[in-house]
Amino acid sequence: MELFGIGAFLWWLVVVEAFSFAVLPFVAWMCPGAPDRGYGISKLVGPFLLAASLWVCTLLGINPGGDTLPVFLSCVLLLVGYLGYSKGVVSRMELKKLLREYGPSVEGVFLGITCVYGVIRFLNPEIFWGEKPMDSTFLNFFVRNNFLPPEDPWASGSPMSYYYLGLYFIAALLKVSGIPVAYGFNFAMATLAGWIGCALFSLCVLLTKNRRYAFWCAWLLLFASNPEVMRLIIVNIWSGTSFNFDTVFWPSTRVFTSPSFLEYTSWSLLFADLHAHVIAIPFTVTALVLAAMISLDPDSRYTTRGFWVRILLGVVVGALFGCNTWDFISFGGVVGVVLLAARVPLFWDPPRDKNDKPYIGEVVLSVGFSRVVAAVWDLCVFGFATGLTVWLYTKAVAFNPQGGWGYAGSQEFNATLKIVRVIGYWLLGSLAVSACLLWGFRQAGYRMSPGQRLLACLAALLALVPGVMSASTGHHSLPWGIFVICSMVCVVAGALLWMDRREAYELKVLAIFMGGFSILICVLEVFFLLDRMNTLFKGYMAVWILSGVATVVGAYYAYGLLKQYASKKMIRCAQFVTALTIVSLLAGTAVNVYAVVARKRVPTRHYTFDGTAYLHEMNPDDAALIDWLNTHVSGTPVIVEAQGGGYREYTRIAMHTGLPTVLGWEHHAKQRGLSSQSALERRKAIKTIYSSESIDEVREALLNYRVDYVVVGKIERNAYRRLIQERFDKDSELFTHVASFGETSLYVTYFSKYNSNYKSEKDL
Repeated sequence: MELFGIGAFLWWLVVVEAFSFAVLPFVAWMCPGAPDRGYGISKLVGPFLLAASLWVCTLLGINPGGDTLPVFLSCVLLLVGYLGYSKGVVSRMELKKLLREYGPSVEGVFLGITCVYGVIRFLNPEIFWGEKPMDSTFLNFFVRNNFLPPEDPWASGSPMSYYYLGLYFIAALLKVSGIPVAYGFNFAMATLAGWIGCALFSLCVLLTKNRRYAFWCAWLLLFASNPEVMRLIIVNIWSGTSFNFDTVFWPSTRVFTSPSFLEYTSWSLLFADLHAHVIAIPFTVTALVLAAMISLDPDSRYTTRGFWVRILLGVVVGALFGCNTWDFISFGGVVGVVLLAARVPLFWDPPRDKNDKPYIGEVVLSVGFSRVVAAVWDLCVFGFATGLTVWLYTKAVAFNPQGGWGYAGSQEFNATLKIVRVIGYWLLGSLAVSACLLWGFRQAGYRMSPGQRLLACLAALLALVPGVMSASTGHHSLPWGIFVICSMVCVVAGALLWMDRREAYELKVLAIFMGGFSILICVLEVFFLLDRMNTLFKGYMAVWILSGVATVVGAYYAYGLLKQYASKKMIRCAQFVTALTIVSLLAGTAVNVYAVVARKRVPTRHYTFDGTAYLHEMNPDDAALIDWLNTHVSGTPVIVEAQGGGYREYTRIAMHTGLPTVLGWEHHAKQRGLSSQSALERRKAIKTIYSSESIDEVREALLNYRVDYVVVGKIERNAYRRLIQERFDKDSELFTHVASFGETSLYVTYFSKYNSNYKSEKDL
């Protein structure tokens, strides 16, 4: 990977673009009603279909190992794409027009955002600190692994109980491209930003029909910071403190009542932990795009292309169950409501009386019958695809979630001001947009009927239900302020949802987004699922996406109404507030970028895409061993290395090779379902292997966990003071020396199939 990995980065982009263009004719055929014909989401759909095909084949046992199957599936996808162009799934004239009109916008968003975040990773490439070691372990493991269901690489032999599908998706692309994880980790972080941006562009252009506005909205939503960043900047200026990682970037997400916290899109991409919740973001936005397409295109409901759009939506939503289960719940609910509220073609027009007014009974019958049939159709197609995807995933993972559900305690509630400090731009922005929309429609002469007003009020009451339920169980000090704000947004959402204006269908989707994030906030504040920290952390990521999209799309329509009916003074005031908000949130991101890039976590900064470059300076012996293992050892043999507390130097070999180890960071392994007893036994076994004087005890520990390789280096000697180095060199019955790199040595056990003198357990 010469020239700092830049060549590899360009090759990675070529691979991703090739798969996205392979599916473009088919996506464009499925989405004729979308302004960009699904061009934006094709950037994710193509690579996802490749990874999904590899995953299904592996689940069915059709994977000979190596690069054979990934390369074969790549060729099949590219061949199908070629046939899609040559056979005219969509006419060449249509494709040329699509590329001419939307190519600069979509490619500008995808390549532009990917390259910007790529530069940030180039300046700060180390796969080090945070939970990058865990993410790198998983990614390396899936590049090596050819079997499902997988084991937990931090608890060898133990079934994986983790939503791993997103990491598998990235690993599949690395297998196809041949790019090592050391580079691919950083490429993936940058490309995730591009995928999210393209999906946001598709969603915004679908709801506003304004290409230029959607282009800038995608950039804005990708780079937006939260209000807390600007507050910290002001505080630091006032106190004379410098802006850095510890004074601005990190504390900007630690506002909620401990132990809860909230990341947001740009923060997660800058922090660059390749976590499940980050990989899931482009899938969540793609699900919203597909649902909105279905909602706004009633003519496709009972057509072949409508069928395949629903299948694709079901697969994407189902994949969220394996990417980040919290998003499956929150976005699955929003998608379900969008489909239920979609435009539905009537099977017959209700008859009219002599005054040309339809009979109310016939209207109820026609609309009711048509909506029931539509709901059944969506349930059969979308529901089947979602259910099948979830069912397949449960066959490919030992899903064992730890925890329960219930009400949060009074001491865990977040004050209204804390929530405003975290999502204030979007929350207050949605409230302001809501007020402008109501005022504008009233100026336009629109009046709500008594029934519509009642439904709008019921929507507002719906936001208060979680708080009332919590209060009824004896909890006090509820954040009623945030409930009131959310209920006010829900009033407008309810009003927009029941508008009967023909041009308001996009606003109905907007209303569902507004109501969805408002009700979700109220639910998150009083309930928890599995645990309080992850409920708020993962749930508010969904709130951030929904509220951000609702604010920028709502602002487009609100500004249109202001231009028609408001005075010049009101318009200038709105423009000033908008400009001030944009400058504030982008200035916060600029400081965040500086804080991340300036943070020096390793002795010497390396400007490269290679996330392991620092290893050759910090621990050259271990780095040499890691390079040797990645070059000479295939498959997933089990290793033993020093085990210790999380966020420290331990588990470094598994981290950079993906080889399963007996026990990694214990707390994280327990979070994924490993029992405390099993963790204790594994910890004792590792200590026995390194420091016990009894050969029988060592043999038993090695056999119990099917250990193939043992690592002995400086970290092992420091961790196990009684380490018996001589045993590994002299006990030829159990160990064979494989390689040494300075102070780090590797030994293979005699009952390992990776040993040329392999002995079975019976022989020993």
